[in-house]
Amino acid sequence: MKTIDFKLSKLEKYVFITLILLTLGGVTLTNVSPEDAHFLWFAMNPIFAIAAIISGWPHINEQNTRKHLLLTQLYHWGSNLMAIVIIYGFLHAGQLQFESAGLMILLVLALSAFLDGIHVGWHFSALGVLLAVIAVTVSFVEEFIWVIAVISLLFVWITFYLSERKTKALKTEMK
Repeated sequence: MKTIDFKLSKLEKYVFITLILLTLGGVTLTNVSPEDAHFLWFAMNPIFAIAAIISGWPHINEQNTRKHLLLTQLYHWGSNLMAIVIIYGFLHAGQLQFESAGLMILLVLALSAFLDGIHVGWHFSALGVLLAVIAVTVSFVEEFIWVIAVISLLFVWITFYLSERKTKALKTEMK
């Protein structure tokens, strides 16, 4: 049985933090100007796809496996893009408001990131959980910007702390 490598490389940490910052920026922009956030949320899909490929690439040794990673990510994030296009179809048909469309896209990104953790690493699953928590917080908390910023900082700290702690525990166990 394959064990989970909890160690995050510097690259994976940068990708993780960048995606969180982009999400916080998207939520903030949606709050300030929902109509202008339209393109940012649409652009988040390829950004997440590229980030997943960047995170998964260093862990691959064989060319066939790289091809498999690329195809898997293409299918995964391509289907995510189709869900986003459908959400925007609902928006333009008058079934949704801009704020609701932004939240729905955030939930779709949360689910996709969580599931992509199977392919590129546990930190993407953790990111998916954080995105879902942000979506719920935005829905229920009136002044949510500072709340989600604090939640995000705590989440990053806990994730990195656990990563380092698990890595040290595994190293000690191997000795």
